[in-house]
Amino acid sequence: MKKEYSNNRACVRLDSQIQVDFSLDDEVSILYSYNLSREGMFLETVCPYPEGTRFALRFNLPDSSKTIHSVVEVVYSLEETQDEGDWQLPGMGVHFVALDNDDRELIAEFLNEEERSARRPKSEE
Repeated sequence: MKKEYSNNRACVRLDSQIQVDFSLDDEVSILYSYNLSREGMFLETVCPYPEGTRFALRFNLPDSSKTIHSVVEVVYSLEETQDEGDWQLPGMGVHFVALDNDDRELIAEFLNEEERSARRPKSEE
């Protein structure tokens, strides 16, 4: 049975594909984000972890040399489905549970700039 998840979020999510390195049980892997918010991100994977799983991750925002480190917790997992022509992206939504204030501010600045750029008329670019 396909779970339905509310799209009502406290924070705006921005589509942003970012390489994310993560480690769990001494295993290091690479995933890609589908979107990013001030509170977390959605990670694309065909093997999502169960809700409540915590793991460490690190990533760089586009055009930034500073690596952001966080511990995250899986808040929901979605398996790939195709019901009546509707395809669902597989992956897991994770919430930042341990994130340095400087890293949190860096994410907020990145999202604010991306939102401003999206609203800017084409003639100003």
